[in-house]
Amino acid sequence: MVNWRGWADIVERITRPLDQEEGVGFAPSGISRGNGCHVLTGTQGEVVKIGESGNLLGSVVSLFPSPIVDCAIVGDRWFGIWLDRDLRQARMAAVPLDGEWVEGPNRDELRASLHSMNGDVLKPSMSIWHRILDSEPMKIGVSEDNIVFTTVSGVYMIDSDANEVWRGMLPRWPEISNLFAYDRIVSLEEFPGGLSIWSSAGGVSVIDPSNGLEIFSRTIQFGDKVSGVSHSDEGGWMVMLHEGSIAVMDKIEAEHRLYKTRGPVMDAEFVDGSWRWTGWRHDGNLTGSVVETSERDNVGVAMLNGKVLSNDGNWSEWSSTRQT
Repeated sequence: MVNWRGWADIVERITRPLDQEEGVGFAPSGISRGNGCHVLTGTQGEVVKIGESGNLLGSVVSLFPSPIVDCAIVGDRWFGIWLDRDLRQARMAAVPLDGEWVEGPNRDELRASLHSMNGDVLKPSMSIWHRILDSEPMKIGVSEDNIVFTTVSGVYMIDSDANEVWRGMLPRWPEISNLFAYDRIVSLEEFPGGLSIWSSAGGVSVIDPSNGLEIFSRTIQFGDKVSGVSHSDEGGWMVMLHEGSIAVMDKIEAEHRLYKTRGPVMDAEFVDGSWRWTGWRHDGNLTGSVVETSERDNVGVAMLNGKVLSNDGNWSEWSSTRQT
């Protein structure tokens, strides 16, 4: 199977056991951003709703006993994809954001259901609908009110009720075709020009969200693997690279500018004319062509409204004071 893991690989390597008396009580992997209500996910499948300041809006639960590949929020629903490599099982489900989330089935129940003669299929708790995926999932994204996701076999758009809008083949880039078996999709970003698909080897494709047809394609030689991508209508594109640098592009068809960082970047946002980020033991800022960074004792995993969630499960203020 293709190794679907993107920048979450780095999170899993650096997270450590948490003191259950501190922070959120689990090792975080990322945040799905919504409108007033966001969802914080953990490396072992934990989920909890949080508010604008990172405050918990409910209990920490495991909706399904498998790691979460990726997730997104559309309207009043959270959409998650789970993958259990050992059991060769992948699930996708929609969960309402309102109401209290409750604990889902455990792993023993999941194992038992796979051998059930009654056709019983376990589903994530609270799910409005769920589907078993027949190929390995990679990334999920949002296009207006619809969900777009990729597996190793294709690209799919569905509406919030799981009705298929269209399906298509994964993009192919001739310049990196020899890496196809090892390449993976690391980002799905909607922008005014369409729906962008980014691969770890530097492949970029833009598809028409109305029908899934490709309208632009290129390959970018970054000199490193792409681990994630952030887009801002004002700031353009920030591409996070695996070994500890970033690339910035004004437009998706433009040339990129490379900047070295103190280490891998985990999350970024464009604020007040500057790219701000957090990552491996540092926070950073890019204004014009000037990079400033500051050390942190832990690893920043995600950003929300000027705060940083670190791998110890605690929130702290973002800061960048030292020029590099």
